[in-house]
Amino acid sequence: MFSMFSVIYEVYAKIYINYLRSLNTNMKRSIVLLVISFFCQSIFTQTTNSVLSSGDWFKFSVDTTGVFKIDKNLLQQIGISTNNLNPKKIQIYGNGGSLLPVLNSDSRFEDLQENAIYIEGEGDGSFDSSDFILFYAKGPHDWDVNVTSETAEHRQNIYSDEAYYFITIGSRDGLRIQQKPTLETNATTLITRFDDYTFFEKEEINIIAAGTQWFFDDNFNIENTQRFKIPFPNAVTNESISVRLRGVSTSVASSIMDVKVNEEALFSLNFSAVSPYDKAKAVEKTASIENSANVIEVTVTYDSRGNPSASAFLDFIEVVGKKQLLANGNQFSFRSFEQATSAETVAYQIQNNALVFQVWDVSNHLQPQNIQNEESEENFTFKAEGGALKEYVVLSENDYYTPKPLKNGRVSNQNLHALKDINYLVITNSELSSQAQRLAAYHQNNSNLTTKVVILDQIYNEFSSGSKDITGLRDFIKRLYETNSSADKKLQYVCFFGDASYDYKDRIPMNNNIVPVKLSNNSFNLASSYVTDDFFVMLDPEEGTMDTLHTIDVTSSRIPVSSVSQATEVVDKILTYYQKNTRGDWRNTITFLADDIDDRGDEPLQRGLESIAVEVHNKKPIFNITKIYLDAYVQENSSGGERYPEVKTAITNAIENGTLVFDYFGHGGEDGFASEKILDKPQIQKLNNPKTLPLLITVTCEFSRFDNPNRTTAGELIFWNPNGGAASMVTTTRQVSITTGQKFNEQFIRVLLEFDNEDLTIAESLKETKNQFSSSKQKFFIYYFGDPAMKLSIPKPNVIITKMNGKLVSQPLDTLKALSKVSFEGIVADKDNTILKDFNGSLSTTVFDKSINKTTLDNDGSGVVMPFDTQDSKLFKGNSTVTDGVFKFDFIVPKDIKVAYGKGKLSFYAQNKSSDTDKAGYNSDIIVGGIDENAPEDTQGPEIKLYMNDESFIDGGNTNMSPNLIVSLSDVSGINTSITAVDHDIVAILDGDTTNPIILNNFYQTANDDFTNGKVNYKLRDLAVGPHTIKIKAWDTYNNSSQTTLNFEVISDGLLQLENVLNYPNPFINYTEFWFNHNKPNELLEVQVQVFTVSGKLVKTIHQNVISTETLCRSISWNGLDDFGNKIGKGVYVYKLRVTATDSNLVSEKYEKLVILQ
Repeated sequence: MFSMFSVIYEVYAKIYINYLRSLNTNMKRSIVLLVISFFCQSIFTQTTNSVLSSGDWFKFSVDTTGVFKIDKNLLQQIGISTNNLNPKKIQIYGNGGSLLPVLNSDSRFEDLQENAIYIEGEGDGSFDSSDFILFYAKGPHDWDVNVTSETAEHRQNIYSDEAYYFITIGSRDGLRIQQKPTLETNATTLITRFDDYTFFEKEEINIIAAGTQWFFDDNFNIENTQRFKIPFPNAVTNESISVRLRGVSTSVASSIMDVKVNEEALFSLNFSAVSPYDKAKAVEKTASIENSANVIEVTVTYDSRGNPSASAFLDFIEVVGKKQLLANGNQFSFRSFEQATSAETVAYQIQNNALVFQVWDVSNHLQPQNIQNEESEENFTFKAEGGALKEYVVLSENDYYTPKPLKNGRVSNQNLHALKDINYLVITNSELSSQAQRLAAYHQNNSNLTTKVVILDQIYNEFSSGSKDITGLRDFIKRLYETNSSADKKLQYVCFFGDASYDYKDRIPMNNNIVPVKLSNNSFNLASSYVTDDFFVMLDPEEGTMDTLHTIDVTSSRIPVSSVSQATEVVDKILTYYQKNTRGDWRNTITFLADDIDDRGDEPLQRGLESIAVEVHNKKPIFNITKIYLDAYVQENSSGGERYPEVKTAITNAIENGTLVFDYFGHGGEDGFASEKILDKPQIQKLNNPKTLPLLITVTCEFSRFDNPNRTTAGELIFWNPNGGAASMVTTTRQVSITTGQKFNEQFIRVLLEFDNEDLTIAESLKETKNQFSSSKQKFFIYYFGDPAMKLSIPKPNVIITKMNGKLVSQPLDTLKALSKVSFEGIVADKDNTILKDFNGSLSTTVFDKSINKTTLDNDGSGVVMPFDTQDSKLFKGNSTVTDGVFKFDFIVPKDIKVAYGKGKLSFYAQNKSSDTDKAGYNSDIIVGGIDENAPEDTQGPEIKLYMNDESFIDGGNTNMSPNLIVSLSDVSGINTSITAVDHDIVAILDGDTTNPIILNNFYQTANDDFTNGKVNYKLRDLAVGPHTIKIKAWDTYNNSSQTTLNFEVISDGLLQLENVLNYPNPFINYTEFWFNHNKPNELLEVQVQVFTVSGKLVKTIHQNVISTETLCRSISWNGLDDFGNKIGKGVYVYKLRVTATDSNLVSEKYEKLVILQ
């Protein structure tokens, strides 16, 4: 039996649907209907459980609107067992396939609705072979009908060419089609013809792989005249029909498309020339012509006006006209504008009643009604009320549509409607859900957030009737956002975990539309054709139409991955960002990269970024700013064009050394940064910074245009890079204007770096910036890639200097003079500057010389030179111990400071070894200048030792193709890292190439609590196979120099080289270690050691996986027992070392001897 709520629901749902059908047709009823609508909405929102939460459910699809038939065989194919099946219990649910309304305040069904159906032969309680189901389904495409103007325009479903319905065997009888009551009033109008509309459209090609507009893939450039035949049976003779046609042209000159209907000229579409920004021009026209034919022939001829490169494509053809109300053995739908505009009762008369099985009123598609014939056998006649446009369908016994069973049609029970109180939502597909769960679990366990991973198909089932309509995704998020039980349980973050595509319907090869995006209808201009996730999280009632004044309510992010392996690598990187071992003073650094002036209008690029850098310096002096301005470097000419090789190196070094934020402002595209290719795909793929992952901000064009599966962008590569790149990005997916980029970058940096103490996640900072930015729709395609709950790892204050050279800092401070030895003492404190006595760890200190004034070089002759300053000359960089919140360090000031007096800067970064706490501080009151005339004498240069990959390396040894150079430096006066003087740097010369010295100053770090010792770690890249030399020259702070040379041989990365294979000690009694050198640092090695007697009998096998940053492996040990735990007798044995490099799948083996003593 029905519950009382169900009865009320069905009654008001019927009224509500009829109301939707009759909007704008009878204004005198508007007030009453609004009240009904409000009541219906209140009923709909009471749904707390989905109908899919219990029972056995199966899903199937339909591809058009009309009456469908399911017989016994098809029912079994769908998945329903017909054994002992009582057909009265069959229920079909579904809301039709029409596009969901995008406006949040528009009404929609809250859950799947039951449809009234007809079952032939259900009276005997058995579903027999002759029984069948008839039901009316709404297909994916529909019509926007204007009763007043008596016109109709088709609405193509951009997400799906199928609609979906659900079938179950319930515990109660299902809804059945009822007889429509007959009217007692007399008809004043007899209707014998009806208004019909049809369209012809193919979605085969997208002009620029953007937006929602698709066209026929029959290029008029190949065949300039094309003919289309559109059936229009039973057309009224000599009656006017309306033809609407739309086409598109990509010609750089004006062109024309002439249209004929039934060989009679109708109209012409005149296309203007495309522009550098608008890649195509679309035009549509509508005109009427008298017609008597049952097939409308449309002839389209394209005139390119002599332009051989011009292309043109058809979008669609529509035909609207009148037909005879005549049964012909086929089912057909009909309606009449006469009924809609009549204030009285009308009568419909359908000829050839013998060919009519039934006539249904399907105005309420959920509850069709069977209409009774009120006349003779010759015609089928019925009466209906005027004043509304009603929809009817004539059925024939031999013409029904057939639903399509789905391969995996069974629907598991689900109940997203019951979900609430979720802070962190991840939406993905089944394949990627395990990796999405890792991210959710982290925040569940570490961030005090309630998390949930939801499978996208489940959202579609409950919120868009199984169709992949993305508005259903938005509706689900909106419901979850509005159903929290308390403020702290409100939805805060949504992560869209999966890649997306401009192709919603999987028309292109290798499509990867895993979690779809919102695409603009504009499909010809990359500066205005947005791709965005903001649509899903703008949830106010008046929102949904993508107005720039609309604001975001829930913070979102995208993780654009397509495979489990890719997802695993990205989640690994994201979780690495949170790990303790990634901390370091790189978190004090912000890097700004500005393009040069290639063309007029580029002037704001470097000037705009410099203004942001100055503002950060003034507002947040705790940060150390690195400026990489292209025009401050020497531009070189190459066969490929103008290049900045020093800038490429500077970018890689900045990322790999570590920078909290890397902010680029300039030209770019899908292949990288700038026309000079300062950052390109090969460079990105080689980045190796797994523990220094920056937030990458790219204010440029299309760098991360991730929605085109046929082209991998540089932005995606840097996000996917398993060895580094970036774990979080604020990045652009379309073309951004310089003006918009500058303003947005300014506002975003202010929020991100907490100018007003905002304390937001990176994605929240982007959300706030977008909500403040209402001047351009380009804000929609600025994306955040990464974890929406990730905060920028800004160290908390404070690290404070308390003494200098034994004197309190409250007294006048000594000056940092050249060659003077200085000592500092200080504390690690909380935000109130109270010492943290439980803070025990390490302190990294960088002492900067005074700022250096520079100017750009005007490489491209624009006439613009920009002055700017940098503070990047380091007098000292070292480490010291923090004990109970207290630290001390000393160093000797290099001789190479600027003698003039000015303010330097001390920058501090401290990390607590027993917790995740890190702290930062600075002091910019220290005066630097002058020289200590009483400094002791030092005439000895530093001691230098060189290694490759690890300190077991010996001169002449083998390395991989990108080895890590290690320079160990020692000097009683410390090492000079100042860049003030010329030729006093730590310099590496590779293979005698003095024209390309490698400056290593920024890679030097002192030993802990000892400024006299330190190391350089520098990665050499892509060395040629064969012998090499590297010469290192270094200076101490007194400008005494030393140099030394290392010989090494590079082995191809295509080989696994094993050297120096031995066991130690050898001979041994009950313990030995197996040692070997290899050329695969940082790669997982599967190592097998097999020990044999001299006669070849295997006595012991050892398996162990090894991964190390070094090339020396000595972690495999053996106690001298065999595989059964028995002691092996003394004597000589042979062992085989077999090593497999898992990433490159390379294998190498070596044999050696060992001796066991008793």
